[in-house]
Amino acid sequence: MLFKDLPAGASIGLWALFACTFTALTSEVAPVGILIEMARTFHIQEGEAGLAVSAFALMVALGAVPLTIMTAHFDRKRLMLASLTGYVVSNLVVAMAPTFALLCAGRLIGGLAHALLMSIVSAYAARLVPPRMTGRAISFVYGGTSLGAILGVPGTAAVGHLASWRVAMYIMTGLAIVLTLCIAFFLPPVSSAVHVKESLPSIVSRKVMRTFLVVVAVDAVFFFAHNLLYTYVTPLLLEHGLSSGALSVALLLTGALSILGLWGAGQIVDRRPAAGMLASGMAMLVGMGLLYGHILSGWFSVGAVGLWCIGYSAIIPFVMSGAIRARATRADVAGAAINAASNAGILLGSAAGGVVLTHGGFAVLTPMALAVALCGILIAFFSTSAFPRVLHPSEHDA
Repeated sequence: MLFKDLPAGASIGLWALFACTFTALTSEVAPVGILIEMARTFHIQEGEAGLAVSAFALMVALGAVPLTIMTAHFDRKRLMLASLTGYVVSNLVVAMAPTFALLCAGRLIGGLAHALLMSIVSAYAARLVPPRMTGRAISFVYGGTSLGAILGVPGTAAVGHLASWRVAMYIMTGLAIVLTLCIAFFLPPVSSAVHVKESLPSIVSRKVMRTFLVVVAVDAVFFFAHNLLYTYVTPLLLEHGLSSGALSVALLLTGALSILGLWGAGQIVDRRPAAGMLASGMAMLVGMGLLYGHILSGWFSVGAVGLWCIGYSAIIPFVMSGAIRARATRADVAGAAINAASNAGILLGSAAGGVVLTHGGFAVLTPMALAVALCGILIAFFSTSAFPRVLHPSEHDA
């Protein structure tokens, strides 16, 4: 067992938090796998249906940092229950929505819940374990996001194909209800000794803040590039000759390949951030580039998406560790800033991608995503204070 030395209550609590992050990520990315079915239901174009992703991301981008600061002194368990209740309401509204506008309203509620939950899970996990186990506990809890990213899109795509997209969202609602009840009865309560003023960002120096902002900007650029295209990955694969019946399996495979990116990043994130960012960005760039025109088709195009997702998933540990390592503010506020920047990229990428796809198609959208990804690579590579060539032990976060 990962935490065999912990009391049973703490171990159960960590597994419950793992389930929370899994549900959070699955709820966030679910529309990507059922985008085509949603568009058909509401008689809208696929580019317009992408607003379901944008609406969710909007609330996270706007709410992550303020909510982290404002709720620093609130009871953690009550906040967790409030956020999970938000997921229940959001997914239920989406499942029952008679119009696309109401569906987007439901996604706004989910985005606010997501901003709150993802801002408190790491601190909650840290309070369940001794200080020597904090890093391992947080890594374990956030493993739920990786599993959600792997299973969320193909899972909802499979249910949407076999039943309907509404059934997929009802299942998400049921999952959130069960999880809320489990948290209410089994998650050990923890107290927050943090005062609001202590959680406010502190500007140590202009150089430190500049480094921090570069990391946040790089994160936003890569998320923007990714979501310009990945929001519409199902119609993209169909255009490359993949059958609709194979979509869920294809998305499951590309999601599973993302684990390789996370594993690879873990090997060098504390030693050579610049090299890791360059390799990750190039994998993303090459994978996207192979999808331009009809260079590849069928399952070969799925392989290209897999390479792209390996690079994308590897970027996340580098930007998160870089933001914390800059020491411009508290670690939880730094994490919230990365969460906000990521979702700003998701918001703008999915929205802009929808407009470009509607008016120019993939012939314009794919090169646009490539150009943005290249900008992210260049910014990261030449920002040596944010992503050093070599990290020395003294530069590691405490």
